[in-house]
Amino acid sequence: MREAWGLLLALVMGVAGLGSAFWAQGQRDNAGWFWAQEVHAQWRFFDLAWEGEHLVFAITLETRDWMVPPPPFLSATLTFSSFGCASRTQSVRLQRVAKQGPFVRYFGQVVLSRRDVGFGSYLVVSLRARAEAKIGVHEQTLGLVRMPVAWGGTAGSDGPFVPVNPGGAGESVSLSGKNLPPLGIRECHGPEDAPYLAPGTYQGELGWPGPGHALDASDWFRVNLAPGQLLELRLSTPYPVILRVLSPSGQEVGRVTGQGRLGLVYEARERGAYHVCVSLVESTPLFSYTVELLLRR
Repeated sequence: MREAWGLLLALVMGVAGLGSAFWAQGQRDNAGWFWAQEVHAQWRFFDLAWEGEHLVFAITLETRDWMVPPPPFLSATLTFSSFGCASRTQSVRLQRVAKQGPFVRYFGQVVLSRRDVGFGSYLVVSLRARAEAKIGVHEQTLGLVRMPVAWGGTAGSDGPFVPVNPGGAGESVSLSGKNLPPLGIRECHGPEDAPYLAPGTYQGELGWPGPGHALDASDWFRVNLAPGQLLELRLSTPYPVILRVLSPSGQEVGRVTGQGRLGLVYEARERGAYHVCVSLVESTPLFSYTVELLLRR
């Protein structure tokens, strides 16, 4: 988890001057983060020529220096403004999804319909949030996610049909137009040592590295879920693997097997840490795979 956290910090882009796509109030650190107990940030989207009728905005806030136990949810307010239509304000509850040392991460999503909102190709999104701690924002705190969804099955799978992206994993687009590379999954010794992952795209490795090395047969990670929350996993792999989800009590609640593009959706029945395991079907040379983790209400 510490490695993934460091990679996330390294991905932060510098903030440009007046007229840039991103602006924020607060104390700016050397990595481009703006920190304040009450933050106000703004993003400008100049080209919204996306397919489909819905826009999905993903919000990830970092917090630190909590004087009280971090709450399970953090409230934020988003205001959407465009030419020729009235502004729209929407409250969103961000769920606590990860903790590393003094840092606590919160995540949430907002879905807007073009037909309901009526905005065009230009959009200004303002965010306000307050907490009993320092809140950190940067250019990539708010992301516009393009996810055209089709119904399909997993290649060679014995599991149920699930929604998958016909073009692969969901494409997360930053305001600069650059796609973020996947984060690495920290190697662990089993489910007891599994790192906690926040929503995002990650890269893992499985297989046999060669003479003198042991076979890496499985990867584990954990994600916190609340009752009624949907966990969606999208995995791309060149070799057959088994993708499993285990409940906080250790019961297997989801499984899919195959190669290529796999997908699995599970609705949580209880609150707690769910384990996800990606394991080999048979011994293979060392290979890389990517897994996208999404949380929905």
